[in-house]
Amino acid sequence: MAKFQGAKAKTAKFGATPPRPPVDPDRLPPVFSFEFMAEANGYSVDCCDADHRAALASRLFKLSRMTWLEIRQAPRHGLGTEKIPARALSLALPKQITEDVGLLALRYSGLNPMVGYRDGRIFYILFIDHAMNLYDHG
Repeated sequence: MAKFQGAKAKTAKFGATPPRPPVDPDRLPPVFSFEFMAEANGYSVDCCDADHRAALASRLFKLSRMTWLEIRQAPRHGLGTEKIPARALSLALPKQITEDVGLLALRYSGLNPMVGYRDGRIFYILFIDHAMNLYDHG
């Protein structure tokens, strides 16, 4: 703790550091959140078997090594994204999410998607479509 206080005192001695310019979230890797995923809707992590859970963890790790710009430029059925209209879903959005939110699908295992939305660099995962029946994949 003394080290931290010393660093604080040193900063105060030389003045505050100038604020950093804002960083474009497209140039940063995604941060993943399960905050709004419902547990009992049939599309949560708890509904996945061990293979799907492992594939999800592996894909999250791989995507976290890319920037949002790289993800957007990747093929939609690979490491990229695909826009999904909320009306295409076979169930309602969580109550905290409004219909005007732009939903995205990111593939985690073959064509199996995780569906959520992006806010800055955070991707809020709402559904894990392990059975490929959340929306028409036609």
